Amino acid sequence: MPAVQSMIDDGSLTEDEAFSHPCSVRCCSKLVGGGAPETSRPEVRLQDARPGDRCPLCSDGLSAVVDSGEPARALAAADGPGTAVRELVALAGVAGGPDNVSCVVVDVVAL
Repeated sequence: MPAVQSMIDDGSLTEDEAFSHPCSVRCCSKLVGGGAPETSRPEVRLQDARPGDRCPLCSDGLSAVVDSGEPARALAAADGPGTAVRELVALAGVAGGPDNVSCVVVDVVAL
């Protein structure tokens, strides 16, 4: 079965539909080691990044309960990645998230 992001990319699934798609949880669990090692392969995609970009990686504990615009606003307003992570986790808590939340935020800097 194609990964959820692949279905979004090819237009067969909207971002809103992806939140409730049964594969979205399975793909996330594979990424963090929930699947058998011999069958679990993370989805890898290259994307151009420029200094100043902020890149989040969050579990469905956030995406399943928080409206899509709220994380973007929190990421833009945060003064650093640590603040952004705390704000994203807080958003999930305020939304009544029944699941745990994992979140990593990376700021792209010039070398």
